[in-house]
Amino acid sequence: MQTVSNQIIKRMASTFRDNRISIVLIQPYGLNPKIVLPLSLSYLKANLDEKICDVNIIDCALRGLKSNSEEFKKLLQSYEPHIIGVSAWTQTYQEALDILKISKIFFKNVITVIGGSHASANYKEVVKNEQIDFLFRGESEFTFPLFINRILNNIDFSNISGLVYRRANGELIINEPLVVNDIDKIKIPSYDSINLDEYIESGYRYHTREKYNAPILLTRGCPYTCQFCSVSLVNGKRVRKHGPGYVIRWIKYLYYEKGIRHINIIDDNFTFDVEYAKNICKQIIQLNLKRLSFGTPNGIRMQRGDRELWGLMKKAGWKSIIVAPESGSTHTLKLMRKNLKKEIVPNVVDDMKKMGLYVQGYFIIGYPGETKNDLLETRKLIMKTRFDLVSMFRFQPLPGTPVFDSLVEKSEISKDFLPNDYYSRKPNYETYTLRKVNIPLFYIITYFLFFLQNPKRICFLVSKYDIYGIFKRIIDFNMRKNTVVMTKK
Repeated sequence: MQTVSNQIIKRMASTFRDNRISIVLIQPYGLNPKIVLPLSLSYLKANLDEKICDVNIIDCALRGLKSNSEEFKKLLQSYEPHIIGVSAWTQTYQEALDILKISKIFFKNVITVIGGSHASANYKEVVKNEQIDFLFRGESEFTFPLFINRILNNIDFSNISGLVYRRANGELIINEPLVVNDIDKIKIPSYDSINLDEYIESGYRYHTREKYNAPILLTRGCPYTCQFCSVSLVNGKRVRKHGPGYVIRWIKYLYYEKGIRHINIIDDNFTFDVEYAKNICKQIIQLNLKRLSFGTPNGIRMQRGDRELWGLMKKAGWKSIIVAPESGSTHTLKLMRKNLKKEIVPNVVDDMKKMGLYVQGYFIIGYPGETKNDLLETRKLIMKTRFDLVSMFRFQPLPGTPVFDSLVEKSEISKDFLPNDYYSRKPNYETYTLRKVNIPLFYIITYFLFFLQNPKRICFLVSKYDIYGIFKRIIDFNMRKNTVVMTKK
């Protein structure tokens, strides 16, 4: 029996023009373009060979295009693609599937590919969809171009790292993702290909009010065992770092050529290697770039740093810093496997503030097995610690994570469960231990006490965020029910 590989190569061979492949990469509708841009697609664009590829990106989030809209269909058809790839977060997964389904209708010989955090973390379930030919796990800056090259040259690609697909006989091929040690070999993202300027003009502001802002990624990987997080499933457990020279070239490019004045380092572990983080800060300070500020909006690990680092971050352009204790309850932290002692939180925050930094804390509310007493412990820690701002998020089980698998095993959710968006008023998962607790009231009381304790915190909130935009975003996400998949037991 022919393999899927041979079948696809055979059906596509006659469609190539001048030995080139037409590729369309798509960001599905459903993410908020004011806080998220398709950096992963810009990485792929930059690392594909322009000599053999015509690459176009359709950003449905930025354009406000749903998969069933006539405008999207006409745009997709205009490119006459050989390969269509989508990047799916959990929030946009269903929309991604709809895009690939439409692609199969329009183009008889098209190859469909899916990647992104949801596909990487939940690949065994995702690949079951018949509209998907291939799935890429993990980082694909090297493996996707290799896949393209082998298709074009009629070479077997069954052993490409990170590739997942089914052969014609139903056999499931699952290759382990490639973990690139020297990430300096990866070209910096093509910001022009994802219309960074248009994003900025449309209001893209990720944890900053600076208009001209952009994200960068300096490290990859996460060695921690947090049960609710999918980062290590996408980027592996080993932390890998860009060299200082690479980092400085990237920063100078954004500053001088793109006019960027705020850079968000969106790593999950920028300070994991404390000496590395200090060195990067020192290099930035030496650049002496006027009006350039920095942020680490995904947060930093509280145990990975000291006063010297906090001081260097302040001098390098950080005005505020985000930490994520997640909970004030030892019981909940053990359930999460967070590996954090809550007792260190107040002192670490004090050290950061002594270095002149504002400090914001992130907390997860409603973790499986959490009780009312645990919530009260979280409130107690919030009130004890001198945070300038706190953000509390309702827990959402992400497919592929250890806690998700545990909930499926306990029959608390189904294996095809998809969580609501984080801004939804009522999440579609609620731990049974808190079903008699009024969570919205807990939020209201906690925030009231927090701001009453120090009214100056309101000034920081207003200075850092577009308050009107926050409320509008919450309303928008609650209204857009068609982008949310509700799965009932």
